[in-house]
Amino acid sequence: MANAKAKTRTGGETPSLRMVAAGMRDVEAGEAPEKVLAWLGVKEDEFARLSKVVLARRRPRRVGQIPLVFHDPSASKGQIREDVSAIAAIGEGESLWVGADEGASLERLTVERDKTGRVVGFGRHVRYDLHDFFDFPNGVEQEADIEGLAVADGFLWVVGSHSLKRKKPGGGDTTEQALDKLTHVEQEANRFLLGRIPLIAGDRPGVPTLAAAAPALDGGKRDRRAGALRMTSKGSALSKHLHKDEHLGPFMAIPSKDNGLDVEGMVVVKDRIFLGLRGPVLRGWATILEMKFNAKKSGRLKLKKFEDGDLIRRHFLDLDGLGVRSLLVDGQDLVILAGPTMDLDGPVRLYRWRGGLGAQDSSVAPRETVERTLDLPFGPGDEHAEGATMVRMEPGARPVLLVAYDTPARARLLKGGGVLADLFEAPEPL
Repeated sequence: MANAKAKTRTGGETPSLRMVAAGMRDVEAGEAPEKVLAWLGVKEDEFARLSKVVLARRRPRRVGQIPLVFHDPSASKGQIREDVSAIAAIGEGESLWVGADEGASLERLTVERDKTGRVVGFGRHVRYDLHDFFDFPNGVEQEADIEGLAVADGFLWVVGSHSLKRKKPGGGDTTEQALDKLTHVEQEANRFLLGRIPLIAGDRPGVPTLAAAAPALDGGKRDRRAGALRMTSKGSALSKHLHKDEHLGPFMAIPSKDNGLDVEGMVVVKDRIFLGLRGPVLRGWATILEMKFNAKKSGRLKLKKFEDGDLIRRHFLDLDGLGVRSLLVDGQDLVILAGPTMDLDGPVRLYRWRGGLGAQDSSVAPRETVERTLDLPFGPGDEHAEGATMVRMEPGARPVLLVAYDTPARARLLKGGGVLADLFEAPEPL
């Protein structure tokens, strides 16, 4: 049950939509409907009526599409727009920072408005090479597989997938070639990136640039410096610890697309880092990692222990068998873009983990605290939502959810290196 200790409701009081949604998930998970009805204190027809209300709230309300135009001459036009894997807005959307799962760079796009001040697109593309800020163990040729971005306290944070990879056989491969690709598992050490880069004022408000070093925001003596967890050809402090983890350790030797470890999504709040895992999904439960950090004068990051002595907290959430694709923060809640762990077409949904920032110690989130709030579209072999952020389309308007796609449908591709992202009404909590 959504709350096994809850007593049967009495008195004819109508249950909240949040409780009804939890009951719906219980039924979908195999709980006897009569038990759910008894817990909610409603009859079958009332449960059916309230369920329709919940389903209506989950339906996506697309309010438009917006072009993201990548045209930096040092970048491959086709590569970025078809491989978007992470996206983060500065402020209310004056600029967007984009990561791709190919190469080792970050892309900055600047907002473009019409005469009324309404946003009509993002362009003026500028590329930043991550090798200018971090010491990668495997040089400039190997990708970093950027899968998460976050903006916090004057820094742009970036995380790689930390995953292993197995090549996918192609239609033109011989049997021997296909078997060879399926046999070999590769570790690319540049994927162990977890770091941050100072943001400094650019040529207009809300459109900062990146710097290897910058003055402290509070006027203090200690400059802000780019830095990351130490990476070697064998891994990082994070991967070393995860190898020893009783839940995640067995998956460290498994490629990401085989339900192995795969970081996707990041939120940073003060000295706490939250990392979403696309995989592994453990018996249908997804994982969010939480850790704390210190920064040395050089900028190098180090993990620090929580008060109870743990170095990493693990939070397990029932996302109906899906893994994490992107993370956002809303007050004390974590908002989760979720999709299939494996290389599959499948449900893409938005969940809200109520009070996620307040979780103490490693946790198993009760189902009633994890709300399924939005069902997003997906396509056969394409349209895989990978990045999400909030933007305001015009002054004073409510923010909307901007969603970008990996492997976008051809109809989204624009001349000149552009691609259309979707805009959805931001779902209200139940």
